[in-house]
Amino acid sequence: MPVADVVLDAPFKIATLGDIDEILPLAKSTVPGFVEHLWSRLAGEDETAEDFGRRAQIAFVNEGNTIVAHFDGRIGAMLISYPMAESPNPHVPGMDEMLRPLMTLFSKAKGTWYLHGIATDPDYFGRGLATRLMDIAEHLGRSAGKPKISLLVIDTNPTAIRFYEKRGYATTAREAVVGKGWQTAAKNWLLMEKALH
Repeated sequence: MPVADVVLDAPFKIATLGDIDEILPLAKSTVPGFVEHLWSRLAGEDETAEDFGRRAQIAFVNEGNTIVAHFDGRIGAMLISYPMAESPNPHVPGMDEMLRPLMTLFSKAKGTWYLHGIATDPDYFGRGLATRLMDIAEHLGRSAGKPKISLLVIDTNPTAIRFYEKRGYATTAREAVVGKGWQTAAKNWLLMEKALH
């Protein structure tokens, strides 16, 4: 089932291009510091990091992969998820070094429903939005006939790791972080997965 075909109850809806300005800070918050640093490395010659990030989020929205929680004209949370390719290429020629460990983990999650990013605006903490968005992602994975749902998390985010573990996710693989100028105490990216039977 494509994300665009899912029936969502308020306050959740499929994101539109008009939501991009509010999605951008949420996307940055998924892995603070890393996302902006990566965007700056991937930006084109005449592009800022923000320009690249906007282009990437527009692509997710255009594919129908982004769901947002909408409250009185404001976005309180967002989810990006989609089916992982059956044969993700772990080492694309010219790939930025920061992405190599992620691509290696992607190759181990082939054929799963992939949770690319989930974030809540601090003004909307405590409303259970992340839990409800996780429910939606898992429903999408089941509806698409996927055996598992997968996600990546950095090892310096114990709150997120505990949240996922309580939902039945387990770490199935890890790869060392490649910083390339990103100042971080993180050592590993973790691949966490959950069966969707």
